[in-house]
Amino acid sequence: MSRNSKEFFAPPKIPDTHYVDNRIYWDEGIFAEEQEKIFKKVWKFVCHESELPEIFDYRTANVAGTPLVIARGKDRTVRAFVNSCSHRGPEIVRNLRGNAKEFECLFHRWIYDASSGECIGMPRGDAFERVGLDRSCFGLRQVRCEEYLGLTFINLDDGAGPLREFIGNSLELEEEILGTKPLEVFDYYEQVLETNWKNWQETNMDLYHEYMHVSNRRTSLSEKSYFERNWRTYPHGHVAIERYKVRYDKYPGWKDRDSRLSLPGLDPAEFQLINLFPDIAINARGTVIRLDSQIPLAPNRTLVQYRGLAIKGEPDEDRSQRARDFNQFWGIFGRNQPEDLLATSLQGRVFRGKQVPYTYWARDEGGKTQDDVGVRSWYVEWARLMGRQPSRPFNA
Repeated sequence: MSRNSKEFFAPPKIPDTHYVDNRIYWDEGIFAEEQEKIFKKVWKFVCHESELPEIFDYRTANVAGTPLVIARGKDRTVRAFVNSCSHRGPEIVRNLRGNAKEFECLFHRWIYDASSGECIGMPRGDAFERVGLDRSCFGLRQVRCEEYLGLTFINLDDGAGPLREFIGNSLELEEEILGTKPLEVFDYYEQVLETNWKNWQETNMDLYHEYMHVSNRRTSLSEKSYFERNWRTYPHGHVAIERYKVRYDKYPGWKDRDSRLSLPGLDPAEFQLINLFPDIAINARGTVIRLDSQIPLAPNRTLVQYRGLAIKGEPDEDRSQRARDFNQFWGIFGRNQPEDLLATSLQGRVFRGKQVPYTYWARDEGGKTQDDVGVRSWYVEWARLMGRQPSRPFNA
């Protein structure tokens, strides 16, 4: 039966934990608060260690509106600095990635050591010395930077706990996959989606949506074991789903994946998914890994970065097959990725109109595969950091 306006906008008569008020997706104040209370306070993934393989390699990033440069110093330690000149504030490093011993600001040619962030040069510095400006006190701001299992994180909050404390045991199902052999990024692309950042993250925890994917209906949902997996929830909003085996040969024109290319500890037919709060999804599908991370740009605009990980130094023939495996599902023209992008973009189109009040996370299957417990657990951490309940974000 259809609903009138009063019925449509009335809060649903289900537990508060099982739905969210859609204002959390489009409200400007909520978005600004997320930047301050979440992205400036928690450990945020910025790159994989393989993106900085050599001394003086660097990569730029942006977290909560803060431009960053992450660099491997001459001692091979990876450090992160705010990418802004101490003099007048311009962004210093403008390339996405490169190799440099020094960073030089184009505005007034102040120079910074890429290993330490120390200010090591300025034209006609004696004029500053007359007023007591000591060059040694004007280095770049260093930001906390730590690595685990090849993943590089930063934290803008100097008072936050260590990375390992934040991650806890949440990567237990992928420690062997990520940490046994050296991995490298072999595929990278990014795109701006016209939707809220939470919508994309939810998609990687909402396995009920797999009915959308033609390939998944043929290869995964036809297997009884798919529905028998359990969700695992961890402190700080991290969630993971147990593994299952995929029958690729059930999709016309496909065949099972080559066991020679299996990732450590993972059968070539197995699939493993982990989500780290607030915005990382690590999908391991037999022979390849996809890692998603996000940069929220506005309530209805999100930059999503996709990385494909493979075993470093493998033969060209193996890499070519691994690339085909990756793109079969997750490439720009893959079977699944475009469908996910369409679905979340359609969400964003509706939410911008501000006329649809609620989203429901109400599936209860005892913690099994298509239970919404993963999303609900993620929102428990969102609520803790924000000091707001997602179902009633503006209630006292």
